[in-house]
Amino acid sequence: MTVSSCRSNPSCSIIAILHASLLAIACGPLMNGPLATIALAVDFEQDVAPILETHCMACHREAEAKHTGGDIRFDTLETISTFIVPRDPDSSELIAQITGPEPEMPKKGKPLSAAQVETLRGWVAAGAPWPSGRVLRDDPVRDLDWWSLRPIAEHSPPDPPSGFVDPVRTEDPSLTDTSRNPVDAFLNAKMAEAGVVPVGPADPITLLRRLTYDLTGLPPTEAQIQGFSLEHYERFVDQLLAAPEFGEKWGQAWLDLARYAETHGYDKDKLRGDAWPYRDYVIRSLNDDKPYDRFVKEQIAGDVLYPDDPDGVVALGFLAAGPWDFIGHVEVGEGKVDGRIAKHLDRDEMITAVFNAFTSTTVQCAQCHHHKFDPVKMEDYYRLHAVFAAVDRAPRVYQGLSPEQQSAKRLVVTKLDEARRERTKLEQALRAEVDRQMGADAQRLKEL
Repeated sequence: MTVSSCRSNPSCSIIAILHASLLAIACGPLMNGPLATIALAVDFEQDVAPILETHCMACHREAEAKHTGGDIRFDTLETISTFIVPRDPDSSELIAQITGPEPEMPKKGKPLSAAQVETLRGWVAAGAPWPSGRVLRDDPVRDLDWWSLRPIAEHSPPDPPSGFVDPVRTEDPSLTDTSRNPVDAFLNAKMAEAGVVPVGPADPITLLRRLTYDLTGLPPTEAQIQGFSLEHYERFVDQLLAAPEFGEKWGQAWLDLARYAETHGYDKDKLRGDAWPYRDYVIRSLNDDKPYDRFVKEQIAGDVLYPDDPDGVVALGFLAAGPWDFIGHVEVGEGKVDGRIAKHLDRDEMITAVFNAFTSTTVQCAQCHHHKFDPVKMEDYYRLHAVFAAVDRAPRVYQGLSPEQQSAKRLVVTKLDEARRERTKLEQALRAEVDRQMGADAQRLKEL
């Protein structure tokens, strides 16, 4: 029981006083003054372990030592004992490395705060107690208070900045920032803050050109120029939004996120002749104003969630849109190490695409180590790997089958899966029997 835990429990105050007295007698002069209070208050799990795991374990743990060939480890009592002198922080190498005007450690990141240094000094002064069998891990404390992880909140438009001159309102005093669009109020506030003066209203032809390029990626036609007027501005915008070119223009942005290409990439960069249905699916989804949640679900698990909808299969082109190592998958194959590496990298590419596109999180960093910034551990990454482990890229029939044919197809697929599982069991049993017989023969050979 620590002194800090007794502060909220008056019934244990006598025990705390006796505990403190005994420690002071045992430690002698090392426990005099303020240091004695710090040493008594330090709790390994609550105070010491978080500092070491956050600032030291990225470099000074078993896995990193094996990788770099180093021998400086702080993950167990046995390994850290080389760098501390219990009850004598001033003679401890660990304390020397983290103190001074320009501390040597941590090599990466900011120096420890004065409070953190004093915590470690107090821990060493108290004899460096370490729970039996405790092994520290690379487990930095992460700040999760990010704007991207907060719930969406409604913000009221700010008031017009004092002294800010908006050319549009100068021409028409009846207009306000919010009567045109609430976004203008936020823009004007930021421009005023930066000392930027907005330009005046665009002339009709300039405005038309901006609209057509922005919404369709094309210059205005002669007919559009002749028919455009500010009085019918919103109607003209609606016409551009309803045009098929709108989906083609804005589909490009999503296809970039999806890594879309019509060749495989890698060494041979072979043509991918069946990529276009996914491209058309994206364009069609934008032009049909498909709900975003449906758009997401179809691309991650459409064949499971919407098995009777052709889009449920075509949308899976998202998972298969990225680069694909034809040599590693086809010419080498999974029978060799290079082929198995290619399959692992292919699954990593799928995971990366899903989390980069849908959560803006670089989950792929956790393939080799806990993520240094995002709250993703290696265990989390390989759990995700298991989700995609059985996914392969292959041509799929997505249109043309009747409901009866679709039902028959699912039945055949189910039977094939059962047959494959049975074959795997038989192969494992046969392999075990062969290994047993070979072992027995090898043993007899030794005896001879």
